[in-house]
Amino acid sequence: MNAAARTEQLQDSASRTCARLLDAAEGLFAEKGFAATSIREITVAAGCNIAAVNYHFRSKEALYHEVFRRRLAELRERRIGSIELALSAAGRKATLEHVLRSFAEAFLEPFVDRASGARLLRIWSWELIDPHLPDGTFVDEMLEPVRRAFIKALAVTCPDIDDDAARRCVASLMGQLVHAVQLRRFDVGTRSEKKERAERAQLVEHVVRFSAAGIRACRR
Repeated sequence: MNAAARTEQLQDSASRTCARLLDAAEGLFAEKGFAATSIREITVAAGCNIAAVNYHFRSKEALYHEVFRRRLAELRERRIGSIELALSAAGRKATLEHVLRSFAEAFLEPFVDRASGARLLRIWSWELIDPHLPDGTFVDEMLEPVRRAFIKALAVTCPDIDDDAARRCVASLMGQLVHAVQLRRFDVGTRSEKKERAERAQLVEHVVRFSAAGIRACRR
């Protein structure tokens, strides 16, 4: 094996180790919270040694931050992508409803899988109870980029709405969807998957109708 191939192999191995640590840490942080989770528990679950955590992340705090940064980046790209897809797919015929529907579906999609959705909700709940992220993490990593993308879409689909009204409308839309996700915490497993899909589709259509009417009512 030549030096280049050996280097690539080592990089691949390091990347897999890093991913295992992040996956294990996310599961344990969701189950127990930051304070009650030890580095040793994470490394055992990941099949790594403590030196791997020090090498890749340097500290438990940095590992915790990276767990959230990874998830926030995934959600951010999913939501921004849904906006861009709605605009590009409909072209000049793109409407406010196209954007709202695509965004609402993308917002709710990560919570469709009951296990991963519940884990995501739990780790967020722990952070609200016992915060350890740097100030502004949620805003900087996800909320503000998504808000900017949505305001740009409103400039195309509802051009006679000013920036301040657009920001309030986006906040209102986010509030509806976050509330819907939070309510899901109380009835996970109480309905069949078929019924849950049907109710989610109805929810998306309600959000689209309600938000489109509200946004148009805020036009200059």
